[in-house]
Amino acid sequence: MRTRERKGFLLIATLVALIIIALLITGAFVAGGEDFAVSRAELRDQKTFAYAEFAGARALSGWDDADRRQMPIPSTTIAAITSDSPLESTVFVTRLDSALYALVAEARLTSPDGIGVKRRVGMVVTTVRNGARNPPVRIPQQAWSELY
Repeated sequence: MRTRERKGFLLIATLVALIIIALLITGAFVAGGEDFAVSRAELRDQKTFAYAEFAGARALSGWDDADRRQMPIPSTTIAAITSDSPLESTVFVTRLDSALYALVAEARLTSPDGIGVKRRVGMVVTTVRNGARNPPVRIPQQAWSELY
């Protein structure tokens, strides 16, 4: 008589077990997808940051001392605009003093999946006024600063 009363218990236990297993598998897929999305976003962010550093270094290597000396204190000008699809950058130079300049490089990712990804880096540089054409020199103990 007791076996007749427990007739659907195994079916219910099996369904509950299948639902729990399905939820665990779904959770694993969602976690894996989120990990992929986070990794991809980090990769885009690092690529944009590296391009901002590249644009700033390129602007420093092409420094035009005569143009920079004609800038009034304080003023800002665009030193360079570069584009290597899907990355674009703009480099701004601000004259702070007679020989002191702030260089800010901004890089943007223009691909459809990277809209809104932008990084800014900055550096303070100085020039030596001895009559020779000298490239700017960064302030000692200061590298690129992340400005976001």
